[in-house]
Amino acid sequence: MPETCDVAIIGGGVIGCAAARALAARGRTVLIVDAADRLGSGASSAAMGGILTQTEPSCLGPLSTVIKRSRDLYLGWLDELTSVSGVEVPVLQGGDIQVALDETEMRRLEEEVLPRWAGSPFEVVRLSAADARELEPMLSEAVAGGFLLPEELALDPMLLMEALTTALKAGDLPIRVRTGAPAARVTSTPGGAEVHLRDGERVTADVVVVAAGHRSPALLPGHRAHLFPIKGEAFDTRPPGARCYPLRHHVFTEYRDGGFEAFPYLVPRHDGRVAMGVTYEPYVSDTTATAAAREQIMRGVAALMPAAATWPVVRHWAGLRPGSTDHLPIIGHVDDHARVLAATGHSGLGITLAPATAELVAALITGDITPELRPLLAICRPDREFVPASAAA
Repeated sequence: MPETCDVAIIGGGVIGCAAARALAARGRTVLIVDAADRLGSGASSAAMGGILTQTEPSCLGPLSTVIKRSRDLYLGWLDELTSVSGVEVPVLQGGDIQVALDETEMRRLEEEVLPRWAGSPFEVVRLSAADARELEPMLSEAVAGGFLLPEELALDPMLLMEALTTALKAGDLPIRVRTGAPAARVTSTPGGAEVHLRDGERVTADVVVVAAGHRSPALLPGHRAHLFPIKGEAFDTRPPGARCYPLRHHVFTEYRDGGFEAFPYLVPRHDGRVAMGVTYEPYVSDTTATAAAREQIMRGVAALMPAAATWPVVRHWAGLRPGSTDHLPIIGHVDDHARVLAATGHSGLGITLAPATAELVAALITGDITPELRPLLAICRPDREFVPASAAA
């Protein structure tokens, strides 16, 4: 006999787990099925941990209202997870500093990026070179200026996943979990949907949510052309002697030197580590951490914050983000019977958008779509017109 539930969620990363809690809190029985041996072992644990409002270009434009909703929910959501799980998730609240390492980059920020920031619902503070180095004294003397994005947050994604997965088991919520259970396909009828597992077993549900990250295209044939993996590499470093945040902000720049370019991003952790990244390789689906990527990141870090490039690397990883061709998540029903729902395509914003995505998924399944959520769902709707895949590469 098939295993049954109200909602089956394929994917146990931050999106799937957040949606499971939101649905269970609304009285739905939920089964999470995940291909890996533990929840959150994919992009969620490999993320850098920025709760972004403006740094990522896709934060701007139509998605900014969804970003705003998630940012407004975030600290309360974390407090709830901590109170239920007992796992504290420290949050760095100093904001992000985006700096320019020469006058050319500063002009680009002022002329191309600042107008887009001005159209978002978040604060932007202009910094002189002296201002930036006062905020972060280890910044390079080459810094020509920059901007503080004070509403951006940062956290350790692995701690977030620990809190979230622990919270799934707390409070007698009607949530079950099956790990090591890859899904092969999803089918639907007017009366329900089924997840067909690769081992031949089936899960029957009223609704199936596909939140399988970079594995989602195989389960969403109608959207396969619009979804693709994005490989990213990063590493943890440990500054000598640091036992708490060694930086007061997370820091980002776009660095170009002749034909070389890098996008160094430094995210300090509460225990003294600093995560450094990150690379961007669309349509690459292996998770091998490479020396070339490490060298690319470290060269960018050396230009941004020379002392940081000397810190020992303690962990180097590669992960796969689930990208979409228009850089917007896909959230909504994807079949004729409204029994299969996608919650994927978040690119580098899965951690950022987890609270809002969970709220939207729960609203769609329970039918409790408030006026404030309706325009957010319209932005992420699966039946929108997508840009061609060639334009996203």
